[in-house]
Formats: sequence, structure tokens, C-alpha cells
Amino acid sequence: MQEAEKLWEKLKKLVKKSVEEVIFETFFQNVKAVEIVKNTLLLSCNSKIIKKNVENYRIEMEEILELVTDEKMEIKIEIKKQKKEIKHPEMKIFTTKDLEKPKIKNEKMANTGLNPKHRLDNFVVGENSRLAYNACLAVVKNPKPVYNPLFIFGSSGLGKTHLMQAVGNEILKKSPEKRVYYSTSEEFANEFFKVLNSGRIQNFRDIFRNLDVLLLDDIQFFEKVFGRGEGTVEEEFFHTFNKLQELGKQIIMISDKSPKEIKNLSKRLESRFLSGLTVEIQRPGFETRMMILKNIAKSQDIEIGDDILEYISDAVVSNVRELEGILTNLNARAKLLNEPITIDQVQEMLSHNIKKERSKMTAQKVIEMISLHYGVSVDDMKSKKRQKKIVESRQIAMYILKHNVELDLSLTAIGGLFGGKDHSTVISSIRKVEKSKEEDDVFKKEVENLYKKIFKI
Repeated sequence: MQEAEKLWEKLKKLVKKSVEEVIFETFFQNVKAVEIVKNTLLLSCNSKIIKKNVENYRIEMEEILELVTDEKMEIKIEIKKQKKEIKHPEMKIFTTKDLEKPKIKNEKMANTGLNPKHRLDNFVVGENSRLAYNACLAVVKNPKPVYNPLFIFGSSGLGKTHLMQAVGNEILKKSPEKRVYYSTSEEFANEFFKVLNSGRIQNFRDIFRNLDVLLLDDIQFFEKVFGRGEGTVEEEFFHTFNKLQELGKQIIMISDKSPKEIKNLSKRLESRFLSGLTVEIQRPGFETRMMILKNIAKSQDIEIGDDILEYISDAVVSNVRELEGILTNLNARAKLLNEPITIDQVQEMLSHNIKKERSKMTAQKVIEMISLHYGVSVDDMKSKKRQKKIVESRQIAMYILKHNVELDLSLTAIGGLFGGKDHSTVISSIRKVEKSKEEDDVFKKEVENLYKKIFKI
């Protein structure tokens, strides 16, 4: 029993690196080790859904077990029978009030998930966001949905969440009796998994399907949990979406990607997402960035010259969040040192950010450096070619990528970098490099020196 528990804990730590956090916490953490019988690790859980979701990763887990134990092992999961709970009249019955989010009291939303600081009057409108802003105004002004759903997408840090939450706040200001709720898609998924495992799914449905306005953020997160069949988040969200749309309730969604770019999105959901109005918020131009900076400086009472704001606007073109971060840092430094904000400080900060960005090592850079070191092209390393030199450089690249903590790449991710190689190929490559290092000191030193050269250790 103790040996099985230790092995399962070790396996979980390795599995955690290659599965989504929500999947790991919901399913893998609810599985216990029973015993090891011959070459089989027996596990147990208390529901079919947990068993099904963990078994989706069984092949990968068995490959990891082989890597860890040097033996071919199987994994079997059994469902532990539970005693039926007998409800007595005096026992508390679960109601919608027991859900952490959203909580409903007196037929109104007690917790909307909205930040009152996000308002339409403090959203800086530029050419990049005018269409999205006007669409949101139309939603606020019309008592019945005019665009349903309203789908807003664009890169992170452009103010999408601010704009959507501002709509929710404005609707509540006009009609306090309405049930308005803001949630991220990850929160939606986590709540669903929680009530599903506890048998309280109807309460979840009663809450979400009786809203007047559903504001759903970070729709791209659904890529991680969609495409798993019936009884899943996708199925639940599909029916929730349908119900709200049929009842004429407003749905607003925002995402880093357009509906067509979201992976694992079924055709039926994609068509529903596109059935309303889809609007893109683009990166702000120079004038809009200046307006944003002036607005931030005014709201935070920051004393800063227009020439400095113009310099920042010209240098930083990425997103609103970065602009705000730079101003906040400059203001904090000025107050702590009791000095005015100068152009020199800004230049120093921006040059430091650029250096920091350039110093980041990516998986692609690692492959390119190994390619150069061994004189093998990147295309050959990613191909199916079996020449000794190509295979060895590919194996070393896989080994180095897996052993860098900062990159934190799963076996699946590494395989994907080399033309979609499967888990077993990656595991086999890593083991061969490890074995060669044990047997050949010269090879060991070569790999270690290459690792230090790449990551500048």
C-alpha cells in the first residue's frame, strides 16, 4: 500500500506538467493508490467521470511509469462503491445559495463578479476599439438584445475585460433588478466540475440558465476542456448558451482569439458564436496610446510631462496593460526617491525591459542552437529521417528541452516541436541520452557543456 502511494505521488508530479491544472485538480487529485499487484498499479476513485477522464491519460502515464521504474507497468482504475446517503428531514438540503459564485438572494444577484471601477465613461475609445465600444453602447441602450451574442476578441491587455464589465455595471445601474453575472470560462469550468462530482449539477443549471445577462471572459480557455464528449463542460455550456439565447437574454463573450481560431470548438458552438456580432479590438495607435496614458496619469494623479508621455507612446506599442505598468512603476519610483519623472528614467526602464525580453530563451531557440552546434538543419531534426547524426542531435535536443525547468515543457509539447512525435518517442530519446551519459564520460561532458552554453549558466 505504502509503495503504491509513493509511486502514485511520484507519477502525479510528472503528470501534472503535461495536463491542464483544472483537469489535474479536479480528477487526478481525486484518485488514490490501492496497491501494486505484479506489474499493475491499482488506483481507485468514487465516480465514473473521474475514472473516464484519468483513463484518457493512461497510455502516457504507463509510459512515464516505464521511464521511472524501468519496467513495463499497467494502470487499472476501479470505482470505489459508496454507501448511499440517507437524507433525514432535519438535514440541510443544498440550494443555489450554497454555490460560491454566483450567489442569488431575494431573486437578485448578490455577487455579480463585476469590478465597479470599470465604467464606460473611463474607457478610452480609439479607432482600434470604436466599433466594439459602439456595439456595447447599443447593448446598454436597448432593453432587448440587439447583438446576441456579442463576441469581442483581440490580443490581451487591450481593455476587453474593462469594456465588458462596464456594460454589466451600466445595465445594473439602469435596471438593478436584472441578474447580471461576470465569470471567466475557467471559473465556469471549475464550478461545473465541482458540482458535477458532488451531484449538484441541477443547482448550477438553475443559476446560470436564469441569468438576464451572462458576461463570459477568456473564452479561449475552453480549448483546454472542450472536445471530450457528453457530460462535459462543452455540453453544459452549449445547453446554457442555447437556453439563454432562446429566452432572449444577453450574452457577451470576449477572447484572445476569434471563434474560428479557438481549437476544439464544435461546429455547432462556432456557428452560434458567429450568429451575433463579432468585433475585433486591435492594438491602439499612437494618438490612442497618448490618450490612454493621459487618462491613467490623471486618474492616478501622476505628475508627468507630455514629452515623456509621447516618448512612451512611441516606444511601447503592445498593449494598454504594459502602458499602465510603466506609468505605475515610474510614479512609485518618483515618490519613493522624492524625484520628478525624467526622460532618462523612462529610457533606462524601457531599455531594461527590452534586454529582459531579448534574454528569454524559447524552445525554438534551443533547437536552432543545437542544430548549429551539430551541423544538422532544423528541418532534418523535425523530420522522420533516421540518419545517425540527425537522430542523435534530435535526441539530445529532446533531453535538453525536458530538463530545463524554466521552459517547463510536457512530453506532448516536446513531441509537437519535432513534427508531432508521440510520447513514447520522446521518452525513448531521453532514456537513450541518459544511458549514453552514464556509459560515456566524454559524451556526458559534451551534453552538459552544451546545456550551459545554451542557457548561459
